[in-house]
Amino acid sequence: MPRVARRFLAAAAAILILSPPGVHADTTPLASSASSSPAGFAIVAVDSIRGEWGAAAVSRWMAVGSRSLEARAGAGAWCALELPDPRMGDTLLDRMSQGIPASAALDSLLAQDLRRGERQIAILDRSGRGAAFTGDRCPPWSGQRIGRNYVCQGVGLRDATALLAMGQAFEKATGTLAERLIAAVESAESVFPVREEVESAALLVVRAGGGLNEGSDRLIDLRVDAAQEAIPELRGDYVALAATFLPAAFARFGDEAKRRGDSISADWEYARAEAGFRAAIAKRPKDSDAWNELAWFLATHDLEVGEAVQIAKTAVSMRPRDPMYRDTLAEAEYRSGSLNLAIEEMERAVKYSGGGARYTDRLARWTRERAALLSR
Repeated sequence: MPRVARRFLAAAAAILILSPPGVHADTTPLASSASSSPAGFAIVAVDSIRGEWGAAAVSRWMAVGSRSLEARAGAGAWCALELPDPRMGDTLLDRMSQGIPASAALDSLLAQDLRRGERQIAILDRSGRGAAFTGDRCPPWSGQRIGRNYVCQGVGLRDATALLAMGQAFEKATGTLAERLIAAVESAESVFPVREEVESAALLVVRAGGGLNEGSDRLIDLRVDAAQEAIPELRGDYVALAATFLPAAFARFGDEAKRRGDSISADWEYARAEAGFRAAIAKRPKDSDAWNELAWFLATHDLEVGEAVQIAKTAVSMRPRDPMYRDTLAEAEYRSGSLNLAIEEMERAVKYSGGGARYTDRLARWTRERAALLSR
């Protein structure tokens, strides 16, 4: 926090709420007067079954996501609402990636920190163990609540009630880790509205290979840097992401699980992918890309291939000269057993693409296959 702003803070010491992992802390209100300090709250959490780590935060400071949140697949998650230093976050994640427990990693780092009294940090390691610290120079009311697979923190609040609401909402929520994190901060905001003239919010979820084209582990990285009501905007951004990028990521995760021989996880990920693709169509029924994505997913995963043909035809009717759409329809026809129709559509894909190699290669392969069948 800037020194100028800190001069105007009350001098009362912060009150901590700490508990072992899996044990709910006593969240009886410990300060009755509302603080005039810039408020904020955050949660770090893990979905150990899916191998996802994440964090969500809301603050009266601008751009909380760019300075206060970090996570790394296979290592853990970090947040720092007071005196955040991303270098400390990187150090903690490095240590936890080596198997060092969260509490040991945090204690060793703070032991050498000359400004520890001004910091508030929460971390979760790769095994789901949490650790947290609130320095005695943080503004009142500040503290934390450690639960099973999550840690909540707040600064400049009225009391512990918002953290209790956040933890309970996370525990009760269903759906993806991201959806549970959003539910948690929404619940905290309903108890203690952070927003004044401006607030910021952020959501981060990491998973191995989760990034676009598997280039990183960032499955979700959404930020609302300044808004009157940042959480609704954050949820809106998530809904848009869930209707575009996320279904394809879930399909990849299903493919990976299938290659590992984990059919249960594969089916679960495929169900998430299909639900996402269908939700995209329901939200944007005139979006030809949404129709094409669902048709491709169903066809290439041998799920309701007859429906995939009809869905692909709908996409083609919207953009009849798009070679990618013709390719999808060809694939759906092929998977449904209509080799001649598949070849006809692939010929159109070759024509509209100007002889694209992707399409000519598949056309040649299918033509050879038909010739072999006719020669029997």
